Amino acid sequence: MLRFAAPLFAVLTPLPAVADACDEMWFIRNLHFDRAGYCFGSTLGQNIFDNAGCTGKDVQLSSEAQKSIAFIKEMEGLHGCKVNTAGERIDLYYDYMLRALEDLPVPSEFGSACIGWKGPDVPVLAGHRAGAAQIGTVKRGMDVMWDYEHFGPNGWQVVSLYDGSDRVGIGWVQGGIDEAQCGQLAG
Repeated sequence: MLRFAAPLFAVLTPLPAVADACDEMWFIRNLHFDRAGYCFGSTLGQNIFDNAGCTGKDVQLSSEAQKSIAFIKEMEGLHGCKVNTAGERIDLYYDYMLRALEDLPVPSEFGSACIGWKGPDVPVLAGHRAGAAQIGTVKRGMDVMWDYEHFGPNGWQVVSLYDGSDRVGIGWVQGGIDEAQCGQLAG
């Protein structure tokens, strides 16, 4: 989503109203291809992914990546996304957070949130497996957003973390977030 100074409810707006939703979907979809070795031909693809180490245009995608890409393409179509691939950049300040993930999330049409986490620290991991690198922590007082589909196995959830109005992380939590430990629920 985007940086905001507005109340949290602004983040809970459905995707069509969120300015960079199409950029995020384009980025995640193409990050799957980049990781598979795809050589981008568009100006935007080359600027964002730089083609370093690319192997060609005929790449092998995992079944999980194929499922994610199909869902994202469907969402892009439903929302009339038209990212300018002749352009040089997209407006996505948290792309580095997405790049840190082993298992990429799939944007959801709607989000919900745990406002004011009251529970213990919860490790946030790069992937939906126990041995994945810890890339963040849900800490007391943070807001936790469920703004991605839960395509993780065995109860894993992908969440976005906010400290005030700043998005400070995206990652996977094992077993999910206990809603009873939230100051409030929204969405």
